[in-house]
This record gives sequence, C-alpha cells and structure tokens, in this order.
Amino acid sequence: MSRLISKFRHFAGGMALLAPLPSISASSTCAGTNLTGIPGNGKTLILSDGSLAGKAKVNINIDGYGRAYHPQNAAAGALIHLCNAGQVHLPDGRSYHGSLDNSTCTERFMTDVAKARVAGWTNPNVALVRWYGILGRGKGVIARRTVKNIVPFLQADGSGFYVSPTALADETIADPAVQTRYVNPLRIPAAVIPKSDALRSRGVVMGSFGVAWDPAAKRAVPFVVGDYGPAIGEASPALARSLAGLPITDHVTRANRYAGQVDAARIVWVFFGKAGGRTKYDSGNEQLLVTGAMQAFQAWGGRDRLLTCFP
Repeated sequence: MSRLISKFRHFAGGMALLAPLPSISASSTCAGTNLTGIPGNGKTLILSDGSLAGKAKVNINIDGYGRAYHPQNAAAGALIHLCNAGQVHLPDGRSYHGSLDNSTCTERFMTDVAKARVAGWTNPNVALVRWYGILGRGKGVIARRTVKNIVPFLQADGSGFYVSPTALADETIADPAVQTRYVNPLRIPAAVIPKSDALRSRGVVMGSFGVAWDPAAKRAVPFVVGDYGPAIGEASPALARSLAGLPITDHVTRANRYAGQVDAARIVWVFFGKAGGRTKYDSGNEQLLVTGAMQAFQAWGGRDRLLTCFP
C-alpha cells in the first residue's frame, strides 16, 4: 500500500474525506442510518441491506502496476517516485516519510536510502527503511524501535523494478516477487479501503464489491476492493478512467497517470458488504473480477437504485 500515489500528491488535493449523504427515506432501498468512525473523519450511510455509501474524491492508486517503482525513479521509467514508498528510521531515533516535501524526497530520502542499500538494508548503525509502497521483508531494531519490511523485493523477472503489491492477491502464486500475483490496476477497476473494524464487520473486505457513482455524469462503475489505504476515495487507473468516461489502457505514462482524478468530494462510493459477496483473485482470468463486480452491482439494484437513492 503506497502512502501516496505519485510524487507530492499531497500538493494536488490531499486525501479524500467521506462527506455526509442526504438522509433518504422515500424508499426502503434508500433508507439508512449514519455511521461515524470510518478513517477519513466523515460520515457514511448504512443502507437497510447493510451496504454502505459515502461521498469522496477520486485519487489515483496504481499499486499492483509492474512499472510503479524503480531504484532510479523516472530515469528508468517508473511512474512513482520512490520517496512515496517508505519511511526512514535513523540511529538517533528520528524518522521521517520520504514524501514529506520536495527536498526531502529527492535529496535527503534518496541519500539515506542509498546508504541503507550499500549497508545491506539491515544495518541499524546506518538506517532502516520501512517500505509500505513496495513489498518488503524482514525486520530490525534501531534506536530501540522494531522496524518491519526493511528489505525491498525486486521483481522476479529481472526488470529491475520493485514489487508493487496489493492486499488482494492470487494466493496460488507462492513467490511474492512475481508481480502478476497482484491485482493489475490498469485492467481491473479496484478501490482502496482503510483498515477498519466497522468495515470488516460489515463484509467490506478484500475481494468484496461496490460501485462508484458520478451523479453529475450519471456514470456508474462496479469495482472490487483490492487494497488498503488511509481512507475511502482511492481508485485504480482502470476505475478512475472508466468513471471519467475514458478508455481503459495499458499505456499509462507520467503524463496521463492522473487521468480520472476528481478533486471534489462528489463521487458516491457504495460498498455492498456481506450482501454483495466476495471473490478470490485468479491472475489467469482477470475478467472474473470485472464480471463479479457487475453481477454484484445488478443484485444490489443496479443503476435504477443509484438513480433513486443518489440522484
């Protein structure tokens, strides 16, 4: 799970917050009660069937893409700067996230990472890096603090790129360094959720389904829950582009990586929860996730229910 999707994303609108939806009682399919406490400090509507709905932005999350992170960043064709993938811990007890600001990202962070790499990643006398945007293994103790995921995985194909994982993965592929083990964000409309007992207890978990709805454009895109993140409102490029009426493409570049981003909290995010079921990921048949999301959407009430509840 990457803390930010691209270099300095926090300058481009920040984290999407859930916004309250109007109370709707015209139909039993729309009536609900408010729920608070979902990370993002907003309100969510729990509908009568147990599904949850709230308004949020659309930020792009490209975790799972095989060309997301590289030790040499954009010079090697990576879409995301490495500073968005880790937190440095120093021997004097200080720590910082690489995405703190521009100079931290391109200078301080890369310098400390280079030192840690030369020292084999595990030397507490130099620095330990907690990786969260790329796959890491192992742990160490520095300044009496245990730091996990300190040795980054390079992809097994020899491409030189780091493994960009998703929480939803093909468990039949045992090697975690195989990038195809993880949900392909360029092909699969996928959403991010925060780790929350309130969501988990209602069946909003990895492999469950939902729909993103733009009331202004009257456009709905069913999705699968594919990864964890800080708050509701992050979408794979396939989801964001579809919601914006753009074609899904494998040719995502630094120039078009933000396509489909919505900076206003106007998108309705509906999570079907237990009523929508869940699925496992089969990397050999990505279309199963797309089909499953569509079937769950239709069973939930489809476009007609969206138009009724969230016009």
